[in-house]
Formats: sequence, structure tokens, C-alpha cells
Amino acid sequence: MDVLDLAIELASIGGRILTENILRLDKLRIVARSKDDITRDIDLEIEKTILDTVRRKSLECIFVGEEHGIVRLGSSPSYVIIVDPLDGSANYVSNMPFYSVSVAICRYRGEKTKLSDVLCGVVNYVSLNTLYVADLESGSFHIRGSDIVFQEYPHEKPTFVLYVEPRDLKAMLRFLEVFWREFPDLRVRVLGAASIELIETMLRKFYAFIDIRSKLRVVDIAAAYAVARSLDAKMTDHRGTDLGEYAVLDLPRFNVVASSIPEAHQRILKILSMVL
Repeated sequence: MDVLDLAIELASIGGRILTENILRLDKLRIVARSKDDITRDIDLEIEKTILDTVRRKSLECIFVGEEHGIVRLGSSPSYVIIVDPLDGSANYVSNMPFYSVSVAICRYRGEKTKLSDVLCGVVNYVSLNTLYVADLESGSFHIRGSDIVFQEYPHEKPTFVLYVEPRDLKAMLRFLEVFWREFPDLRVRVLGAASIELIETMLRKFYAFIDIRSKLRVVDIAAAYAVARSLDAKMTDHRGTDLGEYAVLDLPRFNVVASSIPEAHQRILKILSMVL
């Protein structure tokens, strides 16, 4: 089986469902809540449709989804399929065109399969009708649709994606103080769909992506991590550990620091080492 074709198919299925149901209030009904997450009808429909598609292919694998968790299909899995059915749900609900479907496929190497075992990743930027496709087996990255890739950072001032929360208010205020001192002319954008924001960071539209809430899950970042690998960009936790070192079936939650600019990545890690 061509796993890249499968990832593209699954991400495209999710995108079609989102497009067909935009502005349908019945699909936006909240059906479950947790401390950090909300599940809506549309999330469940997409993930169930994708899972059913995988089942029909009789592919022995482990499915990891935002809503279904870990689902084992067959007794001798060859792959781990990681799906985020809707990243940017608040944007989708508000009809703001910044949301995605993400699919990554890893080679199964036992219960400690790592994110570094990823074979391919696809992020479907649905409203832009664009797929970002990373094929780690061939070492290639391409865009199906319309977008631009910068070779050098194009903006006059460094622009960051920055997610923080005051869970430890003292530490967060200390971080912001040191961060603004290190980058006095910075700009901050928070657009509400981490997978796309990570991709845009890899394409050098942002100077760096920082999320130090310990909330991002493997479903949120797996496909974007594949893109980072294919573009030789940095994507680590706040200590500088490559996210590929994490075991996907442990369902970890991450702090994430990502950049295509090595100097930016190192400067941010230095700041974080001082305050976290």
C-alpha cells in the first residue's frame, strides 16, 4: 500500500466533510467536554468516516485519533495512523477560514513507536483548498494548491506565533519579560490552528512558533512534524529535545518550539531555559 496516497485520501475526505457542512448549526453541537478540549458533532463525523475508510481497506494498523483515542485494527500492525479531524474548531464554528485536517502515518515499531518513525504527513488547509505534503521516504515536500515558500525570512520585524497561559503566572510573566527584552521589535500572531501555523513557520512566514502550555497532543503536531523533517526545520520541546523522540502511543502532550531559522530556535531555547 502507498501510505502517502492513503494520507492524502484521508485528509481530503475530512476536508470535503468540513466544506459540505460549513454554517450547519446542527453539526456544531457540543457533545463532550474535558478540561482542555471540546468535541462537536462535526469532529466525530470526520474521524468516524476516516476510521471507517481505513477499516474498509483491511489495513492492519493502529489508529490514533483525537476523539477515538487508540484503536487497534488487526493483530499485526504495520503502521500507526494519526488523525486530527479538525484543528481550528473555534475558527470553523465562527466561519473564519483558518482550519485544517491533519494525517500522519508512522512505521509501527512496537509499543514505543516514536514520532521520528513518521513516513509521511499531510495537512489539509481546507478553506485554501491546499494540501501540504511531506514524504519522508523520498525526502520530499510539495504543496498541492496555492501558497508560497520563502527561502529567507521576508518580514522587517520578527513575527512569532506565541501560545501561553497563566497556569504558573509568575513564570509566564517572567518569560514574557525576558522574551520582549530579547526581541524588542517583535510582533505576535495567534490564529488558532496550530497545524497550519506550524506549517507557515516552516515556510518562513513566521520567525518561530512557541507553545508552552503543555497542551498540544501528538494528533495536533504529527503531520506538521513530518513537514518540519522534510524541510530540515527544528521542532523540539522547550528543553530542545526533538519531538521525534516521543513515543506516539504514550499520547504525550507537548511544549513546542519550532523554526526554520536555527538562530531563532536557539535564542528561544535559551530564554526558556532561564524561566521554565
